[in-house]
Amino acid sequence: MAIAGDLRIFNFVDIFQVLLKDKKDGILVIEQDNNNIAVYFKEGDIVYIREVKKVFYIYLDVDFEVVLKKEGVDKSELYNVLVARLPKLLSIKEGKFSFTSGFIKYPPDLKSLIPIEKLIMYLARQLTEEEVERKISDLNLVFVKSSNYEDIAKKAFLTDYEKKILHSIDGKNKVADIINITKINDLTVKRTLYGFLACGIIQREKKKERKIGFDLTRNLLNKIISKIKGL
Repeated sequence: MAIAGDLRIFNFVDIFQVLLKDKKDGILVIEQDNNNIAVYFKEGDIVYIREVKKVFYIYLDVDFEVVLKKEGVDKSELYNVLVARLPKLLSIKEGKFSFTSGFIKYPPDLKSLIPIEKLIMYLARQLTEEEVERKISDLNLVFVKSSNYEDIAKKAFLTDYEKKILHSIDGKNKVADIINITKINDLTVKRTLYGFLACGIIQREKKKERKIGFDLTRNLLNKIISKIKGL
């Protein structure tokens, strides 16, 4: 499966949401004029980041351990490398991106070092008003917590105000109600809800189909029978 686009249209929150949902293994490539970055994903989490001069260099090595050997990085250093390189990656706002799933072979003992949910919430806190309007444009929207929201929230490392917003989501309160209850400004609430959606902490409340009640159906049936008898 290939995913491609422009970062001016699809931000990292949206991209990470897709990769997290499908627990993707693969490589996300960010192409810019003088800089190309390869982001290695394992089961939806980022495990490594490196810069390359030419995009095709990325696909010369199909074994992750070979990549590390060429870069002179030991697996014990992966966390420190990620922490050092993430700020540059997450600050990118423009460029072409493409994701190729599979392809790279990871060692079985390679574990996630930084939950992607944590990165999603970090990025969500910086979304512009225009960006949040893509998903949180209606103050009458209602959300419900996912069945495993507590586990996801732990991975996301929520702030105190985000926990307050999460607490106010009950399947009944609208976005406008959440703003009123928490006394938190509109943009911050929308950013948080956007992040929650991307992480899978919440989901849109599905509108229930209106059903005709049993009594109404029985009355209609009786009227129909009476009319038929009167013919």
